[in-house]
Amino acid sequence: MTDSIRALCIFDEPDLFSEMLEQRLPQVEFSYATDGAGVLGALENGGPDVAFSIKHPDFPGEAQAPILDAPNLKWLQVGGSGYEQFAHWDKERIVLTNAVGVLSRFLAETVTGAMLTLNGQFPGYIRQQKQKIWRTYGFRPVSDQTILVIGAGQIGGFVADNCKALGMTVLGVRGSGRAHPNVDEMHTPDALLELLPRADIISVHVRANEETRKMFNESTFALMKRGVMFLNTARGMVVDEQALIAALNSGQVSSAYLDVFETEPLPTDSPFWEMDNVLLTPHASDQVLDWPVRLAGFFADNLERWLRDEPLVNVLHS
Repeated sequence: MTDSIRALCIFDEPDLFSEMLEQRLPQVEFSYATDGAGVLGALENGGPDVAFSIKHPDFPGEAQAPILDAPNLKWLQVGGSGYEQFAHWDKERIVLTNAVGVLSRFLAETVTGAMLTLNGQFPGYIRQQKQKIWRTYGFRPVSDQTILVIGAGQIGGFVADNCKALGMTVLGVRGSGRAHPNVDEMHTPDALLELLPRADIISVHVRANEETRKMFNESTFALMKRGVMFLNTARGMVVDEQALIAALNSGQVSSAYLDVFETEPLPTDSPFWEMDNVLLTPHASDQVLDWPVRLAGFFADNLERWLRDEPLVNVLHS
């Protein structure tokens, strides 16, 4: 591999890590696209050899996808785990890698915190505090409960670690069915419908694709144990939001933590904003303070491998 390549960073705040990249890899010619027009402009003269993409609400994946049309592009590093915006990449010409695992532990920390917050009735106490009401709520200890982790990969695996440390029974679903040390029972996706009625809490960590689109719908919510807690930090498109709203209103789902939605930002007329049994965050469950720098550091590690003709980490095949 030549030690002189052009690398394009696609992100709306590249100043957060540009100096680090340029000092660490002085032999690389870095450029930056901070909006869709910048991506289109980068296609001129064949475009970059390598690209690093971090999507963000102010710079969504759809505006970054045209980089796949760059004739010179040989490798695209996705910042984060999801890559649906690049799902149509030319596998014969472009190597695609993601950053799965870099922020997984932090996202799992948020999921665990949300679970404990909802289970401990803290949203109710916050409302009472504002009204100066002194009233107690009982709660069922999580150590008496069973959690079903759907998508027990990197993120789901850390969720399982945390829940097992809390004394919970952990059920898992993953495509390979491969065992995990902190999952009491691991299953393949074909067992999902049989597992739903067994869980007190369900945490979703599946990839966004046509197979998972609205996999949580009126039918699947009906199969769940009445009063289940539902946690979704995967993608909004995996949930039929109207079905979830109905389940929350009926008590079939007792509470939900939602970090992702079908439309983002969440429309102001969405019922979720006003529901006392919903805790929501603005697609921020893994946003530790230095998250862009951590993702850029992973890209730099992989870029050094690229320059040395070594295998890249997290190569995607489908």
